[in-house]
Amino acid sequence: MIANYSASARILITDDNLINLGILNKILSSEFSQIEKAHDGKQCLAAVQQKSFDLLLLDMNMPNLSGMEVIEAIAKLPRNRQPRIMVVSADHSPETVANAFLLGADDYLKTPYSKEELLARVTTQLALRSRSQYLEELVNRRTRELTETNQRLKETHSQLMQAEKMASLGQLAAGVAHEINNPLAYVNSNLQMLDDYCKDIGALIQAYSELLVDKKDDKSFENIAQLTRKINPEFLFEDINQILHESLSGVKRVKKIVNDLKTFSHPEQKIWQQTDINQSLDSAINIANSTLKYKARINKEIEDLPPIDCIAPQINQVFVNLLVNAAQSIQDRGEITIVTQALNNESIQVKIADTGIGIDKENQSKIFDPFYTTKPVGEGTGLGLSVSYGIIQAHNGTIKVDSKKGEGTTFTITLPIQRN
Repeated sequence: MIANYSASARILITDDNLINLGILNKILSSEFSQIEKAHDGKQCLAAVQQKSFDLLLLDMNMPNLSGMEVIEAIAKLPRNRQPRIMVVSADHSPETVANAFLLGADDYLKTPYSKEELLARVTTQLALRSRSQYLEELVNRRTRELTETNQRLKETHSQLMQAEKMASLGQLAAGVAHEINNPLAYVNSNLQMLDDYCKDIGALIQAYSELLVDKKDDKSFENIAQLTRKINPEFLFEDINQILHESLSGVKRVKKIVNDLKTFSHPEQKIWQQTDINQSLDSAINIANSTLKYKARINKEIEDLPPIDCIAPQINQVFVNLLVNAAQSIQDRGEITIVTQALNNESIQVKIADTGIGIDKENQSKIFDPFYTTKPVGEGTGLGLSVSYGIIQAHNGTIKVDSKKGEGTTFTITLPIQRN
């Protein structure tokens, strides 16, 4: 509701002529209780800077600071410190009136004036002041509400991103464990064989040591000959080299999986950094490999790309989501093709195409909606593509889908090279 200023309005009267000041004070005091007076422009400006007034009645021709200078100075104050300004002056020249309005005056009352006209003008200005403050408070309240709503949306979006990430990690966890267990299994087996080989080599060395003690002992020569034939040193050393090579490869494979998983699972990281998108795709393929290898052959048509500014874990999450979706859309076995290219000096493009079942035309407009999914209950959160869409949008990029039922789907992502 708009406030009633009949009793509470604060009014400042400024005039260097004491008679004029007294007349204004007498007329206004009959209707308003909070009236203060200033005798020149300097006193007026000091009062406005120290206190809050709803209306200022201002003469033009005054010592120290003129009315024009006061209006100009008040216009530079914070908005909540600026009263409505009504000029009351004997200067009727069109140039003076026009300049006063241009500098920020709200009304211009020429003297002589009647009591009724003065009170009507003052009441109108106070009503406008009241409406202005009401609208300003309304805007501020709406702004606060929108800010709070926006903050809640950001928090919800963050929670959705984390929920989808955890869902993705849950789906991938068993596969990743399997991927890690495979190299660990043959590393463990190889190390056990290496332990046995080392025992045989130790026995052979012991036999040679006994021979050196007693060179004339024919029995020692025979023992060495039998042991050499038994363990076949040439094969032993060849197999040891192979075992070590396989073990090292297995350890490197485990390290690569762990590093890629670590890169993927940093929901709190929001650091913008330069990232090689081709390497991000390789990491995503490695993370999703437990799903991909049983469903599709991966074809890569990769161009050299300039590093782009992005939040790497989020972009990695988009690629993993799209690759897993592509694999799940393939019924038996098919292909997934990844194409990267630099469009110009400003952006790069990534296409992920599959030979899966495709998406109905009427559903293509819904796939980025939160919780929309065509998967059976329990097999998908319906958040993956929505979260991916939000991530790409936050990077000032675009993500589009092109699909034909029964032929497959292509997602096209375009990202700027530099952060805008």
